[in-house]
Amino acid sequence: MKTIRVIILMLFLSFGISAQNPINRLGTNETLHFNDTDFNLSWTDKPNDNYYIQEYLPKGETTTGYNQMMTIHLFVTNINATDAVAQKVKELKERKKHDGVCNYQVTESPDGKEFIVDFLLGESKDKLMTIVEFNAYHYKEIQLSESKKAIVIYAYTKRSYGDGITDFLKSLKEDRSHVLNEMISTKIPGVAMRNI
Repeated sequence: MKTIRVIILMLFLSFGISAQNPINRLGTNETLHFNDTDFNLSWTDKPNDNYYIQEYLPKGETTTGYNQMMTIHLFVTNINATDAVAQKVKELKERKKHDGVCNYQVTESPDGKEFIVDFLLGESKDKLMTIVEFNAYHYKEIQLSESKKAIVIYAYTKRSYGDGITDFLKSLKEDRSHVLNEMISTKIPGVAMRNI
């Protein structure tokens, strides 16, 4: 249970520090294509021995004010995707208590080894919405080696700020449908671990 909490805590942290030459520890492509957009590897980290993260941004965007982002999270763990998703749902339920726009839905694959959790988050200041964010997280169990299992989370984030939030929310139903269809049909990038 402690390991699940660590996984979820790491997912909620904001990684705003950029690296000039990000290290591709997962051996994935340097460019990902999703939602009719190319995303380039912009930042990576290995917070501990069992957790890797790689962020990809469209050209011209930065981690401090992006509109779209792709992220690959890799957790080397024996925890299954069902339990990881259950913990994510628990945290989203808790967030709903203080975040008026927070909402989520879970979609499960027929074999029960893959899930998509899509959710909406918001932030306010002085009773005004400052950021609204739509996320789609695709969870999948993978085998790294004969003895090592992992969960990979392929994540898409789309944000809007300030005056753009109303239009963002109006178009969300159509955008959400498009993103979920693409997330379901897109193959999660293969991982070829690099011990760096």
